[in-house]
Amino acid sequence: MSRTSSDSSPVVSPCRLFVYIAGDAPVAVVLRRGPSDWARLSLWHTDTDTFEHGQWIKGRIYERRSDVSADGSLFVAFVRQSGGRASQQPAAADTWLSVSRPPFFTALAVWFVGGTYHTGGFFPRPSSLWTGFVEQPPDSGDLPRWLKITPPREIPYIDATNEWTDRTVHFNRLLRDGWKLVENEPYATTWERVHPSKPITLLMAHRFEGFGTYGGPYVVRYSLRDESGNEIDLGEVSSADWDQRGRLFLTRDGRLSVWDSQSELQQLEDFNGQSPDPQPAPDWAREWPKPVLKPRAID
Repeated sequence: MSRTSSDSSPVVSPCRLFVYIAGDAPVAVVLRRGPSDWARLSLWHTDTDTFEHGQWIKGRIYERRSDVSADGSLFVAFVRQSGGRASQQPAAADTWLSVSRPPFFTALAVWFVGGTYHTGGFFPRPSSLWTGFVEQPPDSGDLPRWLKITPPREIPYIDATNEWTDRTVHFNRLLRDGWKLVENEPYATTWERVHPSKPITLLMAHRFEGFGTYGGPYVVRYSLRDESGNEIDLGEVSSADWDQRGRLFLTRDGRLSVWDSQSELQQLEDFNGQSPDPQPAPDWAREWPKPVLKPRAID
């Protein structure tokens, strides 16, 4: 695999990108971080490789404690914001868990937390939401009848290390999406995910260093391994996986690129150069989506 020329030019202080692939729909949510006080959501339509750049929020979105639903219609985020909303809500502190309709942050339901010692949330199944180790209704907003809260202990992986706040949701999300944990140490893990149809394996080495690339506490390196055991080092990448079309995608230096094993690495979108421009969400993003009903099997 080789890079295209557009993917190789350096960027000064690039933004950081984290991609959440929907399991049952050709869509992904892209979380953009940068400048440090700002974040933005975008939708990537993986079938057409088009992008919808959405709403900005002034605050810290914890990427390892957030998730997208299987159909791509909901995004659960763990948010930290000093001042502003916290001062306007007597029951709130500076952190909360929210569910919204991507690419917008405007919340349909909010659980106020009051500190960063919280796991965040994820979607264990298409119509269920896990909100941490405290099972309670939202402090603001109501959940639709089709979206059920998963009981606190009914998740595949419960972490017992000092990194439990970052590892719990992140690890459960990886396991749900087909990754296999092959090495598990307190501050370093290795994961692998086999390609859906080809003898290629994507490996992720995940190491906590307290201060990693561009201010993050983790250093993450990816590599590809073929059926003969040969490995290609992809270097430090903020996000990588197989998309719904079986292509490798990766984000580096604020750019999202894909590779289909038959051609060079192709840059799809450069997220650098965007400036915060907070705007209200449209009316449709302020209402819960309807559940996706799968057709019944015919006997």
